[in-house]
Parts: sequence; C-alpha cells; structure tokens
Amino acid sequence: MATEDTKTREENVGSLTTSADQNGFSNKSTGSAILDPLDQAEYDHLPHLVEIFSKPESIAAVPRVKDYLDVYSCALDAKMEELLAAQQAAAPSVMRVARAHKELATIFSHIESVRERAVVAEEVITGMTADIRKLDETKRNLTMSMTMLKRLQMLTTAYEQLTIFAKNRHYKDAAQLLDAVIELGGHFKSYRSIAQIATLSRNVAELQRAIGEQVCEDFEAAIDGRRPEYLAERSSELLEGCMVMDALGDSYRHRLTTWYCNVQLREYRNIFRGSEEAGSLDNIQRRYSYLKRMLKTLEPQIDKLFPQHWKVAESLCRSFCEITRDDYKVILSRSGKTLNVDLLLKALNETMEFEQFLERRFSSVRTSVDSDMGDKSTLIFGRAISEAFEPYLGLWVESQDKKLSALVTQYSNQMILPPSAEDETPQQVFPSSVDLFLFYRQVLAQSAKISTGEQLLNLSRTFAKYLQQYADRVLASRIIDKVTAEQEVQTTCLIISTANYCNTTAEQLEQRIADVIDEEFKAQVDFEKEKDAFLSVASSAVQSLVRKMENDCKPAWREMLNTNWGKLYSVGDQSAYVTELIKTIEGDVKEVLTYLHKDVYIRSFCDRVVESTINTYLPQISKCKPLTEICTEQMLLDTYVLKKSLLRLPVIMSPPDSQVSTTYINLVNRVTAPLESVLKAILTGQSADLPDNLKVYLPTSNIVQRALPEKFRWSS
Repeated sequence: MATEDTKTREENVGSLTTSADQNGFSNKSTGSAILDPLDQAEYDHLPHLVEIFSKPESIAAVPRVKDYLDVYSCALDAKMEELLAAQQAAAPSVMRVARAHKELATIFSHIESVRERAVVAEEVITGMTADIRKLDETKRNLTMSMTMLKRLQMLTTAYEQLTIFAKNRHYKDAAQLLDAVIELGGHFKSYRSIAQIATLSRNVAELQRAIGEQVCEDFEAAIDGRRPEYLAERSSELLEGCMVMDALGDSYRHRLTTWYCNVQLREYRNIFRGSEEAGSLDNIQRRYSYLKRMLKTLEPQIDKLFPQHWKVAESLCRSFCEITRDDYKVILSRSGKTLNVDLLLKALNETMEFEQFLERRFSSVRTSVDSDMGDKSTLIFGRAISEAFEPYLGLWVESQDKKLSALVTQYSNQMILPPSAEDETPQQVFPSSVDLFLFYRQVLAQSAKISTGEQLLNLSRTFAKYLQQYADRVLASRIIDKVTAEQEVQTTCLIISTANYCNTTAEQLEQRIADVIDEEFKAQVDFEKEKDAFLSVASSAVQSLVRKMENDCKPAWREMLNTNWGKLYSVGDQSAYVTELIKTIEGDVKEVLTYLHKDVYIRSFCDRVVESTINTYLPQISKCKPLTEICTEQMLLDTYVLKKSLLRLPVIMSPPDSQVSTTYINLVNRVTAPLESVLKAILTGQSADLPDNLKVYLPTSNIVQRALPEKFRWSS
C-alpha cells in the first residue's frame, strides 16, 4: 500500500507540474483553468509541493504557483456561487414536493378512517337486518305450510267426496273431482316421506284404480248382457264413465277401447280363422262385408256409449285391419310360390278398395270432429292390410314378365300387311307398338296402386327388358338389307316411325315411373339403353333406304363410265348420266317421303343421300378416260346441276316456294365442295401434278382422302 501511495503522489506531482507548465503558472493564465490533480477527491498537497519545490532553483516558480492557486480558488468560489444560486432557485419545488407528501399522508389517513367507519357501519346494518331476514324466512315458511295444509285439507275432502261419488256411480261429478284430486296429489310428491301423506297418496291411487276398474266392469256387464238396462236406460251413465277414464289418463282409455274392440271382433276371429275355408283368399270379400255390417250395427251403440273424440269406430276398424293383415300373412306364407297370381291380384284389388272405403269413411268424420285438421292429405289407414301382400308381389311381376314375353313373341310373328286402299288414314307405326305401350300403361297404373317401392322398380326393369326385345325381335329383324319393292320401302319407313314413337314413349314411361316410385329408387329407373336401341334401329332403317338409292343409281354410274369422253369436243347441256342420276335420286326420295313423315328422319335420310352420292361420284372421276379440259369442264357443269337437285330433296314433295333449312344448305355445300375442288384441280394441271394441285385446293379434306383412288391420295 505504501508503494502504491508513493506512485500516486509522483503521478500527481507530475500532473500538477505539467499542468502548471501547460496551463499557465505564468501571468497569462486565465481564471477558468481547472487542474485535474486539484479536482481529485483525495488530493494530498504535501507530496505535490515537495515535488514542485524539490530543487533550490525551483523557488523561482513560487509566484507562478501562487497565481495559479489564486485563479483556481476564484474558479471554485464562482462554481460555489453558481451552485448556491441553483439551490435557492429549486427551493420552492422542493417545498411543494414536501408539502404534497404531507397532504398525501393526510389523505391516506382519511381514507383509512372512512374504511374503518364503513366496516363498523356494515356490522351495525348486518345486525339490524338479520332479524328482518329471519322474520321473512319464517313468514315464507309459514305461508307455505298454511298452503300445503289447506291443499291437504282439500285433498282429504275431495278424496272422501270421490269415494261417495264412486260408490253411487255419479261418474260425471267424479270425473270433475278427479281432475282436482290428481292435480292436488301432484303437490305432495316430495312430501311422501311423511307417513300421513304417504297413506293418503296410496288411498287416492287405490281409489283411482278402483274407479277405473268399476267403469270397466260396468261396460263389461252392459256389453256382455249381464246388465241390459245399462244399454237401454243407463247408457248416459256409461258415457259419463268415459269422462272418468279421460280424467284417469290415456292408459285407462286405451284399455277400455281395446277391450271393446276385442269383444266385438271375437266372433270375427272365430269365423275367419286362417285355417278355415272362410278365411281363405277366395272369401276375402266376406271379411270386408262382415266389417261393414258390423259398423252399421254398432255405430248407434258407439255413439251412445263413447265420446265422439275417442274415435272408437276408427279404433275398431284398425283392430280389424291388424287381425286381417296377420291372417293374410299366415295364408300367404303357407301358399308360398304355389300362390295363384290371379287370385292374389283379385284379393289385393279388393283389399285396396276396402282401404279406400275406410279412408273415405273416417276422413269425413275427422273433418267434422277435429277443428285443426293439419295435413288433410295424410292417410288414416294407409296400407294397413295390403302391406301383407308386398313380399309376394314378385310373383305378380313374374306373371307380367311371362305376359310380355308372349306378347313380344306374338308381335315378332305377326305379318306386316300392306295398307288397304280403303284406309282413310294409313298407319304411321306398327299397331303392336301402340298395344305394347297401352299394356305398359295399364300395368303401371295397377302397380302404382299396389306398390311404389322395390316391386315397381323390378317392374320397370321388366319393361326395359321387353322394350329391348321389341327393338331387336320386332323392328330390327324386319329391316331389309336390299330394299327393292315399294312395299319394302313402306315397311322400312314404318319401322323408322315406330322406332321414333317407341323412343319418345319410352322416355315418357321412364318419367312417369320416376314420378310414382319412392324417392330412394328414382335414380335406378333408367331406360337410356333401350332408347338408344330404338335410335339405332331407326338409323339402320334409314341406311337401308339409302342403300336402295345407291343400288338404283348404279346404271347411271355405269353410263358415266361408258361415256366416250375422248370424243367430247365442247361443253353442252348436262350429261345423260346426270339426268338419269337425278331422276333416280329424286324418284327414290319421293317414294320414301311418301311414307316417311317425321322431319328429323326426312332430314337424316336426305343428308345420307347427299353424302353417299358425292362419295360415289369422286372415285368415278379417275375412272373416266381421258380427262381432258373439256371433259373436266363438262363434269363441273354436271356437278352444278346435281348439286342444285340435291339442295331441293327435303322439300321435293312440298310446294315450289318451300324453303330448305340453312343447316341443310350448309351440309350440301360442305359435302360437294371437295368434288368441285377435285375437278378444278384436274382442270389446272396434268394428272402427274394432280396430288400437288389437290393439296392447294383441299389441304385437309378427309372426305376426298377416303373417296379418291389410292394413286391420288397423299399423306398429311
């Protein structure tokens, strides 16, 4: 530590000496000079002085050191005055802060005082209101106790009165009192742990059961005949008993109506047991007649004994339907696949008629009774009995399959007779097609009544199956490959019209089935394959007529090849082969249009005639020798005449001012353009350059590529 102090002193001496030398231990020093060594917090002057005056000759520096110290002292005084002035200026703020601290302490003291007073006030108020709350709770308990005691008194009184009413069979008064007893009893459910209340509740429940049993016994005595006066003179008492059953709840009412229905249907069960002859499907009508007679007999009694809103007659019919349906299920299951389909349909039709009778009978009753009908379209009975036949309707569908198979076989063997001259309106389609769809319509109407579920879907598939067979066996099999006679033309046109009729009617049939069938099966009703089959038949028949035209035109094409083109020296009128060709085409078209009346197939036939004619014309060009300039020009003229004739084919049987459709004109122009281009190509060059010239006129003509002789074709 001594070594470090010595070193520090030496540094301070050096610094002061240096500072004295640099900062003016001379007369030029200013009062602003502050020596770093003197500013040190632990400055020791003795070592500094020893260092400065270490040599005798350093005595001469005393004036300069004194001056420097004086300046430093003045600077310290000035700094102290500046700090003192700043302290005096800041004194008010310090005072305000001190005053604020004092005021804040006072505020906190006041807050604490208020809080303490609030706690004391709360304790005082709590003590004051505790008695009031206790008094309110006591009052509420007292009021509830008084209310429950009053209700208990009322329940006890009502129980005693109800006992008297039940004993004397005053059912009307008992019914009114029962409602009050049941309502009062509900208030004591949570108090049954009290012995007296539990005993009273059991007595009330036992009384209710006893009254219900008593009403049932009265009905049994009246219906069984043990007390006939009930029905003759005291029926009103039984009607009032129903009011008691209403008050007791749905279970008692249901028990009474179920018992009544079972009693009335007891004889029906014995007569029409499934094992007896009367219960067979042959005697199904007897069942329904029995119920109708029963309704007619019992309705006056039901109106006297039961309230109208109980709908006892409707319940009786429901029970009848349930019994009958169960009997049918047993009978049908025992018959199995040996069941006679005609008998099944007969029984089913009679059942559906009976169900409709019930709907009409009780829908009118409901309309007169119910003030709020809700959805009037809702069925009351629906298919309460006929649903038993649902699993066996497949036999009916199979029977329709057999009938359709026989019909299609019959249609395929029928002769197509030529129309008689006496017929005012010649037939447009095969009569068998009309008969087939008429049969479909009748079967569909019958099926929609029987089932709109899976069996109807199976029936639609059977329909589709025989539509396909009709297209193949009746229509397609009669298409003649080589049509020659007029009768064959007429038959082919009849096939086209019939196929079109079947396609349209099949679509209507598909839509009709989709409208009737259940929602889950709609997407599976599909006749697209069958409709395409009819379109295919029509297309094949049209092509057969076009082949006839092609065969009839062969002499004209031979005449074209036999023409001596080398001796043709000038272009004249149209060539003889073109005249013959146009005559043949127009004659065949007129013959077809006489029997073909559907615009779409007239257009289809004319389109194919145009394409066939031009596609036959193109290869003929290369066979004509020699193809001189005159010959080519003559062929261009012939092409123009032929094109003019082709443009009038669709309206050849119409008045002269009839217009051809623009689409047909565009087709003729498109199909004949390659022919004209080929002739122009031949006209502009030698046959050796023919392919190159054709490329100029027909760079992308697929029709020409197929029609030209192989030596004139080129690869694209």
